[in-house]
Amino acid sequence: MIIPTLPDSLQAKSVLYASVHPMDSDGFEELCQAVDKLALNDTGLDVAKTGGGASSSERGGPFLGPGLRVGFQGLLHVEVFRQRLRDEFHLEAIVTPPKVPYTITYHPSKNRPNKEEYTEVIEDLDKWPAPGAKITIQEPMVEARIMAPQEYAGNVMDLMKRKRGLGLASRPIDDETWLFTARMPWGEVVTDFHDELKNTTAGMGSLDTTEADPPLQEANLAKVDILLNTEVVEPLAFVCHKDVAQSQSRGVCKKLQEVLPRQQFVTVIQAKAGGKIVASERIRAYRKDVLTTGGSKSVG
Repeated sequence: MIIPTLPDSLQAKSVLYASVHPMDSDGFEELCQAVDKLALNDTGLDVAKTGGGASSSERGGPFLGPGLRVGFQGLLHVEVFRQRLRDEFHLEAIVTPPKVPYTITYHPSKNRPNKEEYTEVIEDLDKWPAPGAKITIQEPMVEARIMAPQEYAGNVMDLMKRKRGLGLASRPIDDETWLFTARMPWGEVVTDFHDELKNTTAGMGSLDTTEADPPLQEANLAKVDILLNTEVVEPLAFVCHKDVAQSQSRGVCKKLQEVLPRQQFVTVIQAKAGGKIVASERIRAYRKDVLTTGGSKSVG
């Protein structure tokens, strides 16, 4: 019996895209082989190697090296992918935050005299407007629904507020479980929200999202570039609200200090927002162990 394939309209399609890089600079081929094997029984993965025509956010530069552009079906799919790499192949990979489409409207200014207003959608952050550009930014919004035990209600509400949730509401589902809802920026959800929710609910919270109505909201956002030894590493760039740019930059720099491998030279990690350095950390170089051997020499 021949089982017909599903039509394209019914096959799993990726809704999130991220670049994946090996933790060790010489581990790209091993990463490719592992991801190819995962894709054999996970048809939801959309994998492409990033070659010379890839955006700088996927090439990775000299510090991250080459990467893979991987499409996922959702946030949980990303977590499952990372866990399978660890469990089945004993690989740690750097998975950049999934791309978020920002709607940018450019207004006439001194740098753009006699030019009409126009709007474009930006996903690759290497195309983000330069500091000082006269723009309006709209970010995608989602309706977030969280189910968690009642004892973690305060933690969940605090998390949603901290992630710029709007219209927060809660109601009991039964004697032990509550439902929490809010309109939230998609960019806040796709970064570390899932991890923080699991941490704050002892792994018992679940998240579901749908597109909000209206789907866009104006926001005061800033792009933060991460520099390693003064060179911008585009895959590590992120967008956040300007009010928390410095605090989030410090957290990212500190995390990179912990996870990036030590080199034979000092690595300076910096975060830059609005044309200014807002955070910095250093990774010390390996110390050279010099072993001296030789016989004694008499002086007479």
